[in-house]
Amino acid sequence: MVLGRSMKVVFFAAVAIMMSRGKAIAQVLTNTSNGVLSANIPFGNLTPGTSTTPASTQVQFRIRSNNSTGYKILVSAVFNVTPTALVQGGNTVSASDIGVGISSIIPGNATSSPRGDTIAAGFNYDPATVAATNGMTPYTGAALGLATLADIVANPNMTLLSGPKVANNQGINNQNNFLTVTITFGLVGQFFTPSTLSGILNVRLVDGP
Repeated sequence: MVLGRSMKVVFFAAVAIMMSRGKAIAQVLTNTSNGVLSANIPFGNLTPGTSTTPASTQVQFRIRSNNSTGYKILVSAVFNVTPTALVQGGNTVSASDIGVGISSIIPGNATSSPRGDTIAAGFNYDPATVAATNGMTPYTGAALGLATLADIVANPNMTLLSGPKVANNQGINNQNNFLTVTITFGLVGQFFTPSTLSGILNVRLVDGP
């Protein structure tokens, strides 16, 4: 898409995160207030340019598990884009433009140790810290160490995170028996076709290994 110097293009980006708790009694997945995990994480309006800093947003959740064989976090995703103007030969934003990574895992004081939690290859990074070059998407995909939403879309029910037993009990009234996991998303504002976009990331906690 060719733009005149006086033209300013923005698009709205929102990725809805929907989490569900595993069925096993030994596993509990909640938000950071120990409630039902469901979050919207809007990027807001993104202005194109040559910024080296991605717009970023994140979601946090708690994992509780006293299962002797550990736990797994399974994820699936869908992604939708609706152009609001003519494409005119330009690029439309895609799931491969959105970086996704687990930026931190913080164990509570009552969790089992030593920990051996494993993040899926390519997802062990913070998309907010990846510098762009000339305003272009810096995320290269999971195979090259910088995973994107497209990697999850292409691999339904992939194991994003796994590990051993978290603690001796999974009661949500205990404030020290969980892992706090942060997933960060990044997106660089570019000269995309003006669009609205949305996605749903479903996260499920199940028994390991």
